[in-house]
Amino acid sequence: MLLTETIKNSTSAIKKRKSMQANKKAAEDFARALGQLAQVSQTIKTTLDCATEMKNSGVVQHPALKQQVRDELLEFADSCGRGVFEGTLTMDMVTALKAKGDSAAQQMKIIWKDSAAKYAEGTKGYLSMIGGLTDDPKHARELADGITKTVDGALTITNIKKLVSDVSEAKEITDAFSLNPEIEAFLRKVSSNQATVVDLTPDILTWLQEKKLTSKLKIRF
Repeated sequence: MLLTETIKNSTSAIKKRKSMQANKKAAEDFARALGQLAQVSQTIKTTLDCATEMKNSGVVQHPALKQQVRDELLEFADSCGRGVFEGTLTMDMVTALKAKGDSAAQQMKIIWKDSAAKYAEGTKGYLSMIGGLTDDPKHARELADGITKTVDGALTITNIKKLVSDVSEAKEITDAFSLNPEIEAFLRKVSSNQATVVDLTPDILTWLQEKKLTSKLKIRF
């Protein structure tokens, strides 16, 4: 009986130890998944914040992320949320959410490159044409260069706000020159060194005089 009892007690102790080890591993796995979830959630929040900022600031006219993408993110996020509440969160669940978040972030990068370029192209083009005619040509060049760098830069809330601010400032400068189609065509020729005396029509000369630009126009062979 003594031997039988000893074996029984030893078996019970082994089972208890294995149970404790399993519980410890489960707790460690849960903690790792929870830590990873915090990082993934922050990344997804940044993506969604950028999408909202682009829409609210007018860089895009329609929501940057399709509703289907948002719904899928919400579905996987809810799954992870339930896992946290119930203590069943796993790395597989977090990895699935991360994959959806990475896909959305990649879509946003593509949308940013296209939408930012379209948002800036008209105003930036005009600024490049008339920069040398402004009171501060150096600032005009720096502003145009800054817009280009922002468009080519990463998608961030800071860059979205900077693009909107710089384009707004550039528009104020170009609007002051009242560019109608004839004047625009003339300035394009000037900027490409193709303008001639023939292009100095009465309307162009009147515009140059009104804007006090006659002294800034040079004629050369």
